[in-house]
Amino acid sequence: MEEAINTAYPITQQLLNFNRSNEGLSPEGFVIHATDTLGATAQNEYNYFNTAYRGASAHYFVDWTEIIRTIPENEVAFHAGYTANHKFLSVEICEPYGVNQTLFEEAWKRAIWLVADACLRYGWIVRDRIFSHQDISNRYQETDHTDPIGYFARYGRTWADFLTDIEQKIQELKQEQGGDIPVKNLILVGHGPDERAAGYLADYLRAPIAYLDGVQEEDLNSAQNIYVVGGNFKPIERAQLISGADRYKTCQKVLDFIQTGNF
Repeated sequence: MEEAINTAYPITQQLLNFNRSNEGLSPEGFVIHATDTLGATAQNEYNYFNTAYRGASAHYFVDWTEIIRTIPENEVAFHAGYTANHKFLSVEICEPYGVNQTLFEEAWKRAIWLVADACLRYGWIVRDRIFSHQDISNRYQETDHTDPIGYFARYGRTWADFLTDIEQKIQELKQEQGGDIPVKNLILVGHGPDERAAGYLADYLRAPIAYLDGVQEEDLNSAQNIYVVGGNFKPIERAQLISGADRYKTCQKVLDFIQTGNF
């Protein structure tokens, strides 16, 4: 069933009949892909995945004229290996035939807007939650794809450019919507063993997680409640520290908070 969704760049919802998991998803971020089918539009991609079992799928296809949602955001898609599939949303950016800078720029702008909008809706911090397929391949070792890095490079763009443009678009969207949109809860954690406990708390509060060494002042200012899991450092005085003598006691304190609502 085709459904038009009114947004800055209109989204057409055409849900797939094939290549569906029917598994629930609580997304933790976005994986960015490139189609590697030169000249194929978002509609071409939808038609391909909707006609037979392909062993793959994506939540969104973006080209130079439209965005098509083919799987709901609360459902697992098949795009980057088992682990990533059960964590992340996915977008496939279509590739123009040959080298067409104009079409590339239009697809780039739509993808930037789509991901920035998701970051605002879910309260995600860009550099903690947005990944290339190459990032995912390196992290989980379940796929060997390196997209969209090569696609971007053909047009003189880098992955860092993509993330920077998303961050800029988020600020633009905030201004359009009347200023900063507060995040109710923000979870902060250091790299290491306390990440699991932070994940439990984030799932319970349905909150974004940021690493202590990467969080920005604007992220702290936009969060109503800030929880630091593990260690003894708080980047802002009003943050609430949940920490034990070791990873196990920290995890137990998190579980106690989840059960009772008290520290």
